[in-house]
Amino acid sequence: MRLDMHTHSRFSPDSKLDPRDIVRTARELGLDGVAVTDHNAVDGAKSAAEYARGFKDFVVIRATEVSTAEGHVLGYGVTELIPRELTPQETIEMIIAQGGIAVAAHPYRFWSGLGEEATLNAGFATYEVQNARTSRRGNNRASKLAIRGGKGRTGGSDGHFIDEIGGAVTVFEERLEREDDFLQVLTGRNMEADGHDRGPRATLRYVPKSVGEWMMRGFRRI
Repeated sequence: MRLDMHTHSRFSPDSKLDPRDIVRTARELGLDGVAVTDHNAVDGAKSAAEYARGFKDFVVIRATEVSTAEGHVLGYGVTELIPRELTPQETIEMIIAQGGIAVAAHPYRFWSGLGEEATLNAGFATYEVQNARTSRRGNNRASKLAIRGGKGRTGGSDGHFIDEIGGAVTVFEERLEREDDFLQVLTGRNMEADGHDRGPRATLRYVPKSVGEWMMRGFRRI
């Protein structure tokens, strides 16, 4: 099964995508599911899950991307808001308290990744190692770190535009049907990451947008 485990809808401040369009596009691409991981928000994921309820053989994992004091953490199976700017450890505890699974998002990305030390110290079971908005070097370093530590590895497009959906995915070895089933697998290693890295064209699109939005926020991380 192939799922894009990292997407952003209009409930994120840096995307305009309708959650339903994310689901429609993922299905058109032949994916088996998608996780909507809006920045410090959960309503986009709820909307996508409600829209996909009647679809057979397609799952929406409700999730969020939390801005911690050190960088971003993906929380899967989360349905209630988690405060931002907590430590990574505090954030992980709050995700677990909701019955969710915490994953280190793009650990080596400049200004929004946790970095190596914080990623290792937080005690994640799984790292995101194939992010289509992250450089090849960053993804390779994350993959090597996960392999060295015996961690699970996920992939996601980090799509903010419709043509980015499906750029990277998590490949699950077994057929799963429910959100809870995927959450259980995310704690282990029965999955692989696949997809592309951020190339020159994507960099020209991504970097000016990100820097401009950062300046508009008063140099505050998203």
